[in-house]
Amino acid sequence: MARYLKGAALAALLLGAGCQQAPEQNEAADRAAIHKLMMEYGRTLDERDFDGFTELWTEDGDYNGTPGPETGETMREVFAKNASGAREPNFHVFFNEIVTFDGPDKATATSMSFWVVPNEQGQPQPLMLGQYEDEIVRVDGEWKFKSRKVNAPMAPAPPEESDVEAEGE
Repeated sequence: MARYLKGAALAALLLGAGCQQAPEQNEAADRAAIHKLMMEYGRTLDERDFDGFTELWTEDGDYNGTPGPETGETMREVFAKNASGAREPNFHVFFNEIVTFDGPDKATATSMSFWVVPNEQGQPQPLMLGQYEDEIVRVDGEWKFKSRKVNAPMAPAPPEESDVEAEGE
């Protein structure tokens, strides 16, 4: 009986070891989950899902000085004011995503985005360009923003005077 238990214990140990993912597989899955978090940021804003937007932050998170639980309501107010006069439909495009892991449950990231809005002719044009600096943590198995800082959203450069004259000709 003892031999059987030793054999069963060895088999369980070997099977358990075989079921564990290699660190590279874990990192790939984590990168995919963090990418999804970043895309959810844009999706929730684009769909005006401000409750979903709030869920992207930790309870003690920070979004440009706004506490995590208040992010959705803050963005609801920003979009309602529409200070930029953006037409709809509008959407975000994200790029240059760089993620660095600082431990198994913590990462930092940088990325860029531009916000596309219809111009007077209804054609898409970028309205603002932004750069993000993120602290991302895993909470109960889910990656969330601990901090997201938007650095100097930039509007496209105004047209050169010669470009405006050429359009009027």
